[in-house]
Amino acid sequence: MSRMSIGLRPASLRTRLTWLIIAVMVAVLIPLGWISYRRELREMNELLDGRLAQAGRTLGTLIAHGQLPLHDADLPSITQSADRHHHGVVVSVHPHNYEPEVGFQAYDPQGEVIAATSNFADLPPPTSEERGFRDIEREGKRWRTFTLQNRANLVIRIGEQSDNRVDIARGLVIEHTLPLLIGLPLLALLVSLAVKRGLRPVAVLTEMLDRRTPGSRKPMPADVAPGEIKPLIVALNQQLERLEDALDREHRFATDVAHELRTPLAATMIHLESAMIADDPGEVEFTVRHAQQSMARLGRRIEQILAMARLEAGAASQQRTPMDLIRIATEVIEELAPLIVEKDIAVGLSHDEDSMVVLGHEVALTAMFRNLIENALRYTESEGQVDVSVRREGGHAIVDICDNGPGIPEDRRQAVFQRFHREVESATRGYGLGLSIVQRAIELHEASIELLESPSGRGLLVRIRLAANG
Repeated sequence: MSRMSIGLRPASLRTRLTWLIIAVMVAVLIPLGWISYRRELREMNELLDGRLAQAGRTLGTLIAHGQLPLHDADLPSITQSADRHHHGVVVSVHPHNYEPEVGFQAYDPQGEVIAATSNFADLPPPTSEERGFRDIEREGKRWRTFTLQNRANLVIRIGEQSDNRVDIARGLVIEHTLPLLIGLPLLALLVSLAVKRGLRPVAVLTEMLDRRTPGSRKPMPADVAPGEIKPLIVALNQQLERLEDALDREHRFATDVAHELRTPLAATMIHLESAMIADDPGEVEFTVRHAQQSMARLGRRIEQILAMARLEAGAASQQRTPMDLIRIATEVIEELAPLIVEKDIAVGLSHDEDSMVVLGHEVALTAMFRNLIENALRYTESEGQVDVSVRREGGHAIVDICDNGPGIPEDRRQAVFQRFHREVESATRGYGLGLSIVQRAIELHEASIELLESPSGRGLLVRIRLAANG
């Protein structure tokens, strides 16, 4: 069973639509044809019964008024019955091939036969219960008869063989089935062509997807698409956009890892190499301890990078939560204490309130503070100054990070947010990916960032504006 299932190919949409339309047409046309056939057959029988009844009344009227030309030479042979049961005239019937065979009997008020056709001559007289229309079997043939009693008290029974009705019914069957037999294959072909033409937008969409280059963010045109295809194209564009965003995040993640882990790894390698060449046990212990601290920072950064990647990809389901910017800034400064001590830089943190709460994501805010403060430390010379300020301004929280380093020329400040950008005059590493990570954190919080001149006239002031909570 599994092998058979594997070998079966799903039917194409065109084939499925074609067969479904044909099935619907068959399901509709066959019952309609059957209903039409039954209605026409009933009307045909009513028409023939009416003609038979009219013929019987006319025959009775002619006999009652003595106007039946029983001795006309043009009639079939007429003989007097010698049978003691039949004292009337017996008319021999010789119908043509295209004429239905008919017969009749006429009785006087006393029940004596006045006239009869040869094919009805030996029928017993009709009883009172046999008046009206009846179907009888005679010599293996079916007859439709009509019996009446007219005003002259003459009893007339007239009938015709049912072969004529059978032929008409057969003709109606052919008339209703032949168009179906001929028309359904033609309809199937036309439906297949119509479905193919109707599915042309799907084929065009497939061709456009085949020609689409990897990494393209150009949306598929949906304005000229049919109403049924337009939602599909819109959803497809959204899915392609999400896919491109996911690929970009993967690429950014790889480069961010390289950027964020480079410094801790380098510091760890330097400390380990120092420990290997040191002769003093105290110096070995000192360098190994610093290597351990670098590895701890490395683990912390890996954890933050992974959390940031999950946050950007939407894997983190948590909503924004109240976060204290002062607490986060304090923790980041403490984390960067070894670098601060190493470069002998004075770092100050000022705030006008005990806490400054915003709705945000801790991982993104921590990455924002760490990259900005670390960049400021890198670009500030020894015995320099870095000041971090957190204050409230209306309904916003304002974060200022100011250094007295070389700064960035005004005409190049927007460029530093581009990935891999580094200032040509820079003698140290930085502003390659750090500010792009900051920019993503800013976007996650719908905040704003400005690069301004330092109030001291030397260095850079980074100002961030976030919506305060409360």
